[in-house]
Amino acid sequence: MTDSNLPTRVVFAALRPAVRLANTFGVSLKDVKRFAELAYYQDAKRRGMKMREMSEALGISMSKVGLLSKQLKEHFLEPELEHGVARQILTLLWAAPLTEIRLAQALPDFDGSAVEHALNDLVAEGRVRRVSGRTDTFELTSGSQRLDNTPWMARIDGLNTLLDSVTQTVESRFERNDTRAFVRNLAFRVRPQDLPRLQEHYEKNLFPLVVELDEAVEQDADSVPIRLSIFWSPTEEKK
Repeated sequence: MTDSNLPTRVVFAALRPAVRLANTFGVSLKDVKRFAELAYYQDAKRRGMKMREMSEALGISMSKVGLLSKQLKEHFLEPELEHGVARQILTLLWAAPLTEIRLAQALPDFDGSAVEHALNDLVAEGRVRRVSGRTDTFELTSGSQRLDNTPWMARIDGLNTLLDSVTQTVESRFERNDTRAFVRNLAFRVRPQDLPRLQEHYEKNLFPLVVELDEAVEQDADSVPIRLSIFWSPTEEKK
Protein backbone atom coordinates (compact mmCIF):
# COMPACT_ATOMS: atom_id res chain seq x y z
CA MET A 1 0.00 0.00 0.00
CA THR A 2 1.38 3.42 -0.95
CA ASP A 3 1.34 6.43 1.39
CA SER A 4 -1.37 8.00 -0.79
CA ASN A 5 -3.72 5.13 0.13
CA LEU A 6 -3.22 5.56 3.87
CA PRO A 7 -5.71 8.42 4.56
CA THR A 8 -8.47 6.58 2.68
CA ARG A 9 -7.80 3.31 4.51
CA VAL A 10 -7.72 5.04 7.91
CA VAL A 11 -10.99 6.91 7.30
CA PHE A 12 -12.68 3.76 5.94
CA ALA A 13 -11.58 1.80 9.01
CA ALA A 14 -12.89 4.56 11.29
CA LEU A 15 -16.29 4.42 9.56
CA ARG A 16 -16.79 0.75 10.44
CA PRO A 17 -18.01 1.41 14.02
CA ALA A 18 -20.50 4.05 12.82
CA VAL A 19 -21.87 1.77 10.10
CA ARG A 20 -22.13 -1.19 12.47
CA LEU A 21 -24.05 0.90 15.00
CA ALA A 22 -26.29 2.29 12.26
CA ASN A 23 -27.20 -1.27 11.27
CA THR A 24 -27.66 -2.29 14.91
CA PHE A 25 -30.07 0.57 15.63
CA GLY A 26 -31.78 0.49 12.23
CA VAL A 27 -30.56 3.91 11.05
CA SER A 28 -30.93 4.27 7.28
CA LEU A 29 -28.07 4.96 4.88
CA LYS A 30 -29.82 8.22 3.94
CA ASP A 31 -29.68 9.40 7.56
CA VAL A 32 -26.07 8.28 7.93
CA LYS A 33 -25.13 10.46 4.93
CA ARG A 34 -26.99 13.39 6.49
CA PHE A 35 -25.24 12.86 9.83
CA ALA A 36 -21.88 12.75 8.05
CA GLU A 37 -22.56 16.21 6.60
CA LEU A 38 -23.41 17.56 10.05
CA ALA A 39 -20.32 15.99 11.61
CA TYR A 40 -18.15 17.41 8.81
CA TYR A 41 -19.63 20.87 9.46
CA GLN A 42 -19.12 20.56 13.22
CA ASP A 43 -15.46 19.62 12.81
CA ALA A 44 -14.90 22.51 10.40
CA LYS A 45 -16.40 24.90 12.94
CA ARG A 46 -14.19 23.54 15.70
CA ARG A 47 -11.17 24.15 13.46
CA GLY A 48 -12.15 27.82 13.41
CA MET A 49 -13.26 27.93 9.78
CA LYS A 50 -15.55 30.75 8.66
CA MET A 51 -18.74 30.11 6.70
CA ARG A 52 -17.11 31.02 3.38
CA GLU A 53 -14.20 28.69 4.11
CA MET A 54 -16.62 25.90 5.03
CA SER A 55 -18.55 26.42 1.79
CA GLU A 56 -15.35 26.02 -0.23
CA ALA A 57 -13.89 23.14 1.79
CA LEU A 58 -17.13 21.12 1.90
CA GLY A 59 -18.14 22.00 -1.65
CA ILE A 60 -21.56 23.30 -0.61
CA SER A 61 -23.45 26.58 -0.89
CA MET A 62 -23.52 29.26 1.82
CA SER A 63 -27.23 28.54 2.38
CA LYS A 64 -26.38 24.86 2.93
CA VAL A 65 -23.77 25.86 5.54
CA GLY A 66 -26.45 27.89 7.34
CA LEU A 67 -28.86 24.95 7.20
CA LEU A 68 -26.25 22.58 8.66
CA SER A 69 -25.61 25.03 11.49
CA LYS A 70 -29.34 25.19 12.28
CA GLN A 71 -29.78 21.39 12.15
CA LEU A 72 -26.75 20.75 14.35
CA LYS A 73 -27.98 23.11 17.06
CA GLU A 74 -31.52 21.72 16.95
CA HIS A 75 -30.75 18.00 16.99
CA PHE A 76 -27.24 17.16 18.18
CA LEU A 77 -25.81 19.76 20.57
CA GLU A 78 -28.04 18.92 23.55
CA PRO A 79 -25.59 16.43 25.15
CA GLU A 80 -22.78 18.93 24.85
CA LEU A 81 -24.87 21.84 26.08
CA GLU A 82 -26.04 19.86 29.13
CA HIS A 83 -22.83 18.06 30.03
CA GLY A 84 -20.06 18.60 27.48
CA VAL A 85 -19.46 22.25 28.33
CA ALA A 86 -18.78 21.35 31.99
CA ARG A 87 -16.44 18.54 30.98
CA GLN A 88 -14.54 20.81 28.60
CA ILE A 89 -14.24 23.55 31.24
CA LEU A 90 -12.69 21.02 33.62
CA THR A 91 -10.28 19.91 30.88
CA LEU A 92 -9.21 23.50 30.16
CA LEU A 93 -8.76 24.35 33.86
CA TRP A 94 -6.75 21.16 34.33
CA ALA A 95 -4.08 22.78 32.14
CA ALA A 96 -4.13 26.21 33.83
CA PRO A 97 -6.42 28.67 35.69
CA LEU A 98 -8.42 30.83 33.26
CA THR A 99 -10.82 33.75 33.27
CA GLU A 100 -14.42 33.32 32.19
CA ILE A 101 -13.67 35.30 29.02
CA ARG A 102 -10.77 33.00 28.10
CA LEU A 103 -12.93 29.94 28.75
CA ALA A 104 -15.66 31.29 26.48
CA GLN A 105 -13.09 32.04 23.76
CA ALA A 106 -11.73 28.49 24.02
CA LEU A 107 -15.23 27.00 23.64
CA PRO A 108 -16.61 28.47 20.39
CA ASP A 109 -19.34 25.81 20.14
CA PHE A 110 -21.12 27.32 23.16
CA ASP A 111 -22.46 30.81 23.73
CA GLY A 112 -21.30 32.85 26.70
CA SER A 113 -24.40 32.18 28.79
CA ALA A 114 -23.92 28.40 28.52
CA VAL A 115 -20.30 28.71 29.69
CA GLU A 116 -21.31 31.05 32.53
CA HIS A 117 -24.09 28.71 33.67
CA ALA A 118 -21.85 25.60 33.61
CA LEU A 119 -19.07 27.47 35.41
CA ASN A 120 -21.44 28.61 38.16
CA ASP A 121 -22.68 25.04 38.59
CA LEU A 122 -19.10 23.73 38.89
CA VAL A 123 -18.32 26.36 41.54
CA ALA A 124 -21.51 25.49 43.46
CA GLU A 125 -20.59 21.79 43.30
CA GLY A 126 -17.15 22.52 44.73
CA ARG A 127 -15.28 21.29 41.64
CA VAL A 128 -14.00 24.75 40.70
CA ARG A 129 -13.06 27.78 42.80
CA ARG A 130 -13.07 31.48 41.91
CA VAL A 131 -9.78 33.29 42.55
CA SER A 132 -10.30 37.02 43.09
CA GLY A 133 -8.03 39.50 41.33
CA ARG A 134 -8.07 42.41 38.90
CA THR A 135 -9.84 39.90 36.66
CA ASP A 136 -11.20 36.87 38.48
CA THR A 137 -9.84 33.50 37.37
CA PHE A 138 -11.10 29.98 37.96
CA GLU A 139 -9.13 26.91 38.96
CA LEU A 140 -9.80 23.29 39.87
CA THR A 141 -10.27 22.44 43.53
CA SER A 142 -8.71 19.04 42.89
CA GLY A 143 -6.66 17.35 40.18
CA SER A 144 -9.13 14.46 40.03
CA GLN A 145 -12.52 15.39 38.60
CA ARG A 146 -15.15 12.93 37.38
CA LEU A 147 -18.63 13.75 36.14
CA ASP A 148 -21.76 11.68 36.75
CA ASN A 149 -22.53 9.46 33.76
CA THR A 150 -25.97 8.24 34.87
CA PRO A 151 -28.34 10.32 32.66
CA TRP A 152 -28.29 9.09 29.07
CA MET A 153 -27.38 12.54 27.77
CA ALA A 154 -24.30 12.46 30.01
CA ARG A 155 -23.48 9.01 28.63
CA ILE A 156 -23.68 10.41 25.08
CA ASP A 157 -21.23 13.13 26.09
CA GLY A 158 -19.00 10.43 27.57
CA LEU A 159 -19.16 8.65 24.20
CA ASN A 160 -18.11 11.88 22.47
CA THR A 161 -15.14 12.17 24.82
CA LEU A 162 -14.13 8.54 24.27
CA LEU A 163 -14.23 8.88 20.49
CA ASP A 164 -12.30 12.17 20.68
CA SER A 165 -9.57 10.27 22.54
CA VAL A 166 -9.61 7.48 19.94
CA THR A 167 -9.40 10.04 17.12
CA GLN A 168 -6.47 11.82 18.73
CA THR A 169 -4.63 8.52 19.12
CA VAL A 170 -5.28 7.56 15.48
CA GLU A 171 -3.99 10.97 14.31
CA SER A 172 -0.90 10.61 16.49
CA ARG A 173 -0.05 7.16 15.15
CA PHE A 174 -0.95 7.55 11.47
CA GLU A 175 -0.56 11.26 10.70
CA ARG A 176 2.25 12.34 13.03
CA ASN A 177 3.97 8.97 13.55
CA ASP A 178 4.20 9.82 17.24
CA THR A 179 5.57 6.73 18.99
CA ARG A 180 4.31 8.02 22.35
CA ALA A 181 0.74 7.15 21.31
CA PHE A 182 0.12 3.76 22.93
CA VAL A 183 -2.40 1.16 21.73
CA ARG A 184 -2.80 -2.46 22.76
CA ASN A 185 -5.80 -4.64 21.95
CA LEU A 186 -6.46 -7.54 24.32
CA ALA A 187 -8.97 -10.37 24.01
CA PHE A 188 -9.31 -12.84 26.89
CA ARG A 189 -11.83 -14.87 28.87
CA VAL A 190 -12.94 -14.34 32.47
CA ARG A 191 -15.36 -15.98 34.86
CA PRO A 192 -18.54 -13.91 35.42
CA GLN A 193 -17.67 -13.45 39.11
CA ASP A 194 -14.27 -11.98 38.17
CA LEU A 195 -15.59 -9.16 35.97
CA PRO A 196 -15.85 -6.67 38.89
CA ARG A 197 -12.10 -7.05 39.43
CA LEU A 198 -11.44 -5.07 36.23
CA GLN A 199 -13.27 -2.02 37.57
CA GLU A 200 -11.70 -2.54 41.00
CA HIS A 201 -8.23 -2.44 39.39
CA TYR A 202 -9.08 0.86 37.68
CA GLU A 203 -10.47 2.43 40.86
CA LYS A 204 -7.67 1.27 43.19
CA ASN A 205 -4.63 1.34 40.91
CA LEU A 206 -4.91 3.14 37.57
CA PHE A 207 -6.94 6.20 38.59
CA PRO A 208 -4.77 6.96 41.68
CA LEU A 209 -1.66 6.67 39.47
CA VAL A 210 -3.12 9.16 36.96
CA VAL A 211 -3.88 11.61 39.80
CA GLU A 212 -0.37 11.18 41.21
CA LEU A 213 1.29 11.81 37.83
CA ASP A 214 -0.89 14.86 37.19
CA GLU A 215 -0.18 16.40 40.62
CA ALA A 216 3.57 15.89 40.10
CA VAL A 217 3.59 18.21 37.09
CA GLU A 218 3.17 21.54 38.94
CA GLN A 219 3.18 23.64 35.76
CA ASP A 220 6.28 21.87 34.40
CA ALA A 221 6.99 23.42 30.99
CA ASP A 222 8.08 20.03 29.67
CA SER A 223 4.93 18.20 30.75
CA VAL A 224 2.92 16.37 28.08
CA PRO A 225 -0.91 16.51 28.05
CA ILE A 226 -2.25 12.95 27.75
CA ARG A 227 -5.70 11.60 26.95
CA LEU A 228 -6.39 8.09 28.23
CA SER A 229 -9.51 6.00 27.65
CA ILE A 230 -9.91 2.45 28.86
CA PHE A 231 -12.93 0.26 28.21
CA TRP A 232 -14.06 -3.33 28.07
CA SER A 233 -17.18 -5.31 27.23
CA PRO A 234 -18.15 -8.96 26.83
CA THR A 235 -17.87 -10.15 23.24
CA GLU A 236 -20.84 -11.92 21.71
CA GLU A 237 -19.73 -15.37 20.68
CA LYS A 238 -20.82 -16.40 17.19
CA LYS A 239 -22.92 -19.53 17.11
